[in-house]
Amino acid sequence: MTMTARERVMCALSGDQPDRVPFCEGNIAANVARALAGSDRDLSEREISELTGRDVVVPILFPPYFADTAPGVDGISYVTTGWLRTRADLERMVFPDPDDPALYAAARRVLDDRGEHACAAAVKLGVAPTLVSMGIDGFSFALKDDPWLIREVLRRYVDWQVVVTGHLIAMGFDFLWFYDDIAYKSGPFCSPAAFRELLLPAMRRSAEAITIPWVFHSDGNLMPILDDILSLGSWGLHPIEPGPMDLAEVKARCGDRVCIIGNVSVDTLSAGTPAQVREEVRQCIAAGGPGGGYMISSSNSIPSYARPENVQAMVDAIRDYAPYPLRV
Repeated sequence: MTMTARERVMCALSGDQPDRVPFCEGNIAANVARALAGSDRDLSEREISELTGRDVVVPILFPPYFADTAPGVDGISYVTTGWLRTRADLERMVFPDPDDPALYAAARRVLDDRGEHACAAAVKLGVAPTLVSMGIDGFSFALKDDPWLIREVLRRYVDWQVVVTGHLIAMGFDFLWFYDDIAYKSGPFCSPAAFRELLLPAMRRSAEAITIPWVFHSDGNLMPILDDILSLGSWGLHPIEPGPMDLAEVKARCGDRVCIIGNVSVDTLSAGTPAQVREEVRQCIAAGGPGGGYMISSSNSIPSYARPENVQAMVDAIRDYAPYPLRV
């Protein structure tokens, strides 16, 4: 039986097997979407999903970063230096009112226009913005010199996020997608012991406010702390970065506990060939797809520097390889 996009996503998130592997991409860069559409205007989330066969629409509602930014060559603003280095810097943490309806207006528009697609709000538990706002060097010094500062920055982010989470749940989102990068390719940003002592309790408090399905995202090698992350109760794990992590290994280790989401390499999408992309899609579905509980995506998101012809190859290959029973 053919499912709607929403039914397909929620079926896979619950660990079951839908009619085909869902295409669950959090973000497709506007310039890439324009190129795929042959258009000179930005497309809505729903238009992007209808164009690519993506099963989700995803508005973004991230907390503020307390940091300097600078534009990159692509015109996108990137964080450069975090502000929160000492206790005196805490006064710079001024958040927008989490109860202000205007904060949710853009997300509401995407939600109301979702059609039959699953709708997930992209948010953060609080750890990633803490790391960005302190800077990796500031965070690292504070681990030794002032752990209280880390706890306090986390507390303020979590306090804000808990209120935002409640409003998003009340709005009727199907699931929430928490983007909290906590690892390099070599392993977590801090030792597993420091992670469990300082970061995990704040993540748990943020997670306890979630009463609908949710997905946890972090690039890098999560294997040393994978069980800790899964103890938070997420329904999905994204993106299983190729190289640091192996899709088949993660599926075998915890595919009965969480929906696996990933992991066509962003590097291949950006510098490979359409044939290479198509083969990676086949390999991902072969590794993650059997038995369900899997959704395909890139290994992070579709960036502005991805080659449109490669993204189209990914879309076409998903269309060919995703239906169950799998033929990969």
